[in-house]
Amino acid sequence: MTDFSTVTLLYTANLWGDLALLPRLFTLIQAERRASGGLVLLLDLGDTCSLESWVCRATQGRAPFLVLDGMGYDAVLIGGPEKVPIPLPSLRVLAASMVMAVVVWNRARPLSKRGLTLTIAPGAAALPNTGPVIRVDRSTDSLPEVDAPVVTLGDVAHGHLARVDLAWPEWTVRAAHLLAVSPAVHADPTIAALVEFVESEARHYTQRQGGDTPD
Repeated sequence: MTDFSTVTLLYTANLWGDLALLPRLFTLIQAERRASGGLVLLLDLGDTCSLESWVCRATQGRAPFLVLDGMGYDAVLIGGPEKVPIPLPSLRVLAASMVMAVVVWNRARPLSKRGLTLTIAPGAAALPNTGPVIRVDRSTDSLPEVDAPVVTLGDVAHGHLARVDLAWPEWTVRAAHLLAVSPAVHADPTIAALVEFVESEARHYTQRQGGDTPD
């Protein structure tokens, strides 16, 4: 039995291993959570790493996901139209160490929270015949249209957070917005400390392997 009439989807993409962004992003996420008044689902749609990010190279793509897990993301999508796919062994280690769900591109996966069970269907994944569905199509950066028959999440630019409010149980879009993470936004100290820890561990690991780390 659900105790809400609104479901808010907050989602990101193209984080590119930019860990310095995440404490300010979390402050924005927390503000949107408080303003929702209903159930909130937090998703990352992919391109979480970048070849230009030393911490991604050092950890085989795992570092940003560890921070996202600490930020309370409900699910992350992996294996889509990404420039830096995560090696399968690293993906297995990652999935076993996180609370948030890992959704593999082109494979539908159910997600449950507070009595609501929905299906995330990324890419070419088949849509289920029943139940609420979130379709992910990163070939477009359009926000879902009001009263669209299928809730479809598109790509999100780096440094932005998308918000979609849905009526429940109708599962229809009420509103959709794209929010920029301003440089003036206060960095959450807890996530800043988590980022510092993850970067420190990545440096130690790289040094043990004989690699170079940034100053």
